[in-house]
Amino acid sequence: MVEPLSELLRVRITPSQKQNFSEAAALAGITPSEYARRLLTSSDSIQTELEALRYAIELLTEDKRTVLETLLLLREIVPLEKAKKAHQRMSTLGYQPVHLEE
Repeated sequence: MVEPLSELLRVRITPSQKQNFSEAAALAGITPSEYARRLLTSSDSIQTELEALRYAIELLTEDKRTVLETLLLLREIVPLEKAKKAHQRMSTLGYQPVHLEE
């Protein structure tokens, strides 16, 4: 069952904001009230999308930290000559190696 639209929300805005709002509603082919309702309900989905993006960024950041730690540990145990060979191979494959200090 559809809930009745019984509550009223009043908001103070500038004349230019009202004009822009009315124009946006007209372009959408709906009343300003319907336009406002859609904006209010779309904010929930935007919030959900932002939370998903934050979570994805956290996963990527965590993954990068893990990769960085692994690479730093490998640099500690790999002799310099083997690192140079790896850099030569990277260059052959078209990648710019990060040079180690000798």
